[in-house]
Parts: sequence; C-alpha cells; structure tokens
Amino acid sequence: MAERGAAPKVSATRKRVLKAASVLFTPLLPDDYLELINPLWSTRELRGRVERIERETEDAVTILIRPGWEWEGHEPGQYLRVGFVVDGVHHWRAYSLTSDPGRPDGFISITPKLVEEGKVTPYLVKELKPGCIVRLGGVEGTFKLPDQLPPMLLFISAASGITPIMAMLRCLERQGALADVVHLH
Repeated sequence: MAERGAAPKVSATRKRVLKAASVLFTPLLPDDYLELINPLWSTRELRGRVERIERETEDAVTILIRPGWEWEGHEPGQYLRVGFVVDGVHHWRAYSLTSDPGRPDGFISITPKLVEEGKVTPYLVKELKPGCIVRLGGVEGTFKLPDQLPPMLLFISAASGITPIMAMLRCLERQGALADVVHLH
C-alpha cells in the first residue's frame, strides 16, 4: 500500500463545501484546482515547501521546510515521515525534527546525513533544491522534554541521536532555560 501524507484536520463545514464543489468539478477534485493556486493547499494530505538548504558538513544538510496551512506543530524531540520524489518514485523516510517549534518564521527542519548507498539521502544532500514540494506525515514520538523541567539536564547522544536533542536545545535556548544543561556527544 502506498504511503500518504498526514490528512489535515478539515472542519465539517469545509467538508460539506468541498463535497458540494466536487460535484461541479468532476472528474477532478477541488484539491486539483487548489494545487494550481498553491501546491501546499490540500485537503487530502499535508505538504511542505523546501525553503532553504543549509550545509552543515560535507555530508550533512539542514533542510528548512514551510509546512502547509494545516500544520499542527510538534514538540522538540519528535520526528515525522517526509515523502520525496526521487527519479520519479515516491520515497518516505522518518527524520527527527531539528527545529524549535517556536521558530518565528514557522519553518520546520530536518538534518539528514549522506548515506552513499542510500536512495534518498544522496538526493537530499547533493541535489535537492529550494522550492521542491514534499509530503509530510504525522508527527510522532514520545522522546520529548518533560512538562516540568528539572533544574539540571544531561543529554547523552551518539551519531544521528543528536538531531532530536538539537531541537530540544534550541527550544530551551529560546525559553532562556539553557543555564544548567550538559550535552555529551
């Protein structure tokens, strides 16, 4: 079964309007017309636009994505599945979100590292361009900051385990709560 992006939450009123509009536009759907106006507008799946790509190292990039209008947000430490078209084939991969959920520009970010023999990361690190539309799955994961922060925090990570911790550290910095934090990597 082919994977799909997360279904945006659509109000009952909007669903009724879309159902009525679909009768007028058959065989196409209202989404087919919405995409012509803005590819991020979809009632069937959540999408995002790659806005910027920042090179972190020779083999890693941070991809900044503007999520579509129905993005519900995330908590630092969570991950999501992202769908990319590589050589005409849709591929889905799960990536930890590396962005602070409180970013003023509303972007989310992932930081993939090149796996030379991979199908997706060579494309992401070497070929992906700003403007590309990606499919976004639902946010998942329970590795999050506690609601009540302890007075001291210790983070220990290895390899790609640093990515969810980066989101947490960025969030703590924005909140001014980075005073007594130790991170061993």
